[in-house]
Amino acid sequence: MTGKAESYGQKIFSHSAANERQRLAALSDVLDPVTFSVLAALPLREEPRCLELGAGTGTVAAWMAAHLPGAQVTATDLDLSLITAHRPDNVRFVHHDITSDRFPAESFDLIHGRYLLHHVPDRDRVLGEIVRWLAPGGTLVLEDPAVFPLHAARDPLYRAVCLGAVEVLAQRIGSDCVDWALDLASKAGDLGLTDVTVRVTCPTVSHDNAPGRFWQLTLAHLRPGIATLPGLGSREVAEVIARISRPDFLDLSMATVTTIATGPAGPADP
Repeated sequence: MTGKAESYGQKIFSHSAANERQRLAALSDVLDPVTFSVLAALPLREEPRCLELGAGTGTVAAWMAAHLPGAQVTATDLDLSLITAHRPDNVRFVHHDITSDRFPAESFDLIHGRYLLHHVPDRDRVLGEIVRWLAPGGTLVLEDPAVFPLHAARDPLYRAVCLGAVEVLAQRIGSDCVDWALDLASKAGDLGLTDVTVRVTCPTVSHDNAPGRFWQLTLAHLRPGIATLPGLGSREVAEVIARISRPDFLDLSMATVTTIATGPAGPADP
């Protein structure tokens, strides 16, 4: 993403926006079970140095602090005001702009970022910086959305409006929900990472679950932009938000692509 006048958090998804705390909490409810299961299965060293990029409401940082023995966690975000999780003593919260702020090379044994890089300008360069911060043999876990299941959604209006939301993000802030997550495995290999694996999950959207709440709040936030797209208007967005509230509604959400990779080993001891 380059040349966009607006960045994530300025207007779109600003932490000061109405219901943004609830929207991110719903997203955490969707994603946390997958994230926690992935992190719990990693073969980490004792007392790992962990970096949580784009901490959001802080749930992943708090999990790392509680479940990874001896972990020292650095959790970053542009805006830390929505950290609602408990702040353990072994978590350091840092105001940090991933596009310009740096960490020393080989500083972390585990680096995790979720629903972050697909929004970031010059994301390929930033990915290279993140890899540089990874210690030899350390683990990188990146989770980003991929839009492909929405193309198979059964409700035509729901499909059109949700894809419209994706288009608004692409136009306004350059987000890539199409290719970025699916290309991450090959990009990791190109950067010298090894043992690259990918996990794909796709939740369903209904009236009484977290994906449903997330989409309702996201569509409400992006409604003015969606309403400017051809064939869509404010009425169509409102109709989809209402449909998701119905007990008989069930359809596909976006997929989450989790890419796990290992940093190259350091030089062998003489």
